[in-house]
Amino acid sequence: MKNELLHFFVPEKGRRTKRQPISWICCWAILLGIVCNACSDDDPVKKNPYLQVSTRAMLKEVVEVKFNNIDGNTDITVDFGDGTVKEGKAATPITYAYTQSGDYTLHVTAGQYEVQKRIRIYNLLALTEAMKQFREPDNKKVWVMTHRAHTSDRTVPENSVSSVEDAIDSGAEVIECDTHVTSDGVVVVCHDQTINATTNGTGDITKMTYAEIQKYNLKDRNGRVTDEKMPTLEEFLKAGRGRIYYNLDYSPRTATSQQVVDIVMKLDMMESVFFYCNSAQKAEEVLGITSKAHVYTWTGSHKPMIGLPGNYFVQYSYLTNGKSTPLGSSINDGMLATVNMLPASGSSVSEWTLNETYLDELLQIYPMVCMIQTDLPDLLIPALQARGLR
Repeated sequence: MKNELLHFFVPEKGRRTKRQPISWICCWAILLGIVCNACSDDDPVKKNPYLQVSTRAMLKEVVEVKFNNIDGNTDITVDFGDGTVKEGKAATPITYAYTQSGDYTLHVTAGQYEVQKRIRIYNLLALTEAMKQFREPDNKKVWVMTHRAHTSDRTVPENSVSSVEDAIDSGAEVIECDTHVTSDGVVVVCHDQTINATTNGTGDITKMTYAEIQKYNLKDRNGRVTDEKMPTLEEFLKAGRGRIYYNLDYSPRTATSQQVVDIVMKLDMMESVFFYCNSAQKAEEVLGITSKAHVYTWTGSHKPMIGLPGNYFVQYSYLTNGKSTPLGSSINDGMLATVNMLPASGSSVSEWTLNETYLDELLQIYPMVCMIQTDLPDLLIPALQARGLR
């Protein structure tokens, strides 16, 4: 490049404009100054006081209100909009758990500052609160988790946005889904690493961009091509937010712990999501990102949860060949049992019909079961009701 002069129009007294030569060196110096100034630690945006609070929460979820970048001795008053007013100091977050769903306006006063913030409280109990029921001596209810958001309706594509609505309509408490990440970093919902089985296209998700995947349509469980596209994890979660819990089966898949947790945090859904971890290492990884994560492991991989406050699920598999997962030490270590009643190697369980003899055998092997994973929630729920377990 030639060492040319740039000409800027600079106002001059008594004249409209005059071209002034500025060298490339000066130009770069100006641009560098702008960039450095924008990134400076003296940036006033970082230093100004601001309110930190979620905009969405589950019923009885602990909501934290905090004023950042302000003297810790500043008096704080929070009107939560439901008749509850709390006072404190800026150094300590003010917490509250709403007991009624609805849309509220928080009014926060911090010294000379006054801020209002809207918050939506969903009519779904926070998992921390909901899991307590399994410790109650008289609890008989067994939750139902729907595998890949399946029901008996084969016209609904698995792990699709429409399957979320179908799963909610079935009465299931939890949707299980799987995650993978595209070559351009988009986390999508799909069981397989390829799109071959669930769409009218072919390819490895990790080697395709999100735009490339969107060229293809999902197939329903009869193999018919539909109008639906493979959803992102964010789309999938938002479709049922505040109405159903999710179990994200991510750790044997290709999305990272950080990628998945970041999406859940962005949506304010930590209290409605389980993170299934196929190893103790993965459980530690998620808990290292946030101690608020509801991790959920295979039995025997539960060591990171021992002694933690709260309640945690571990998973077993019922097999019709007599080789169901042994109980091991998990229950004695304080974990809660969930059991897969799914087609698998060593199992004659059907994806399409409910065998109640198998169900009775499962309940005999695992009398302490708290949740059953199935492809047929709409059929399993009435069967459990008939046995006094709903």
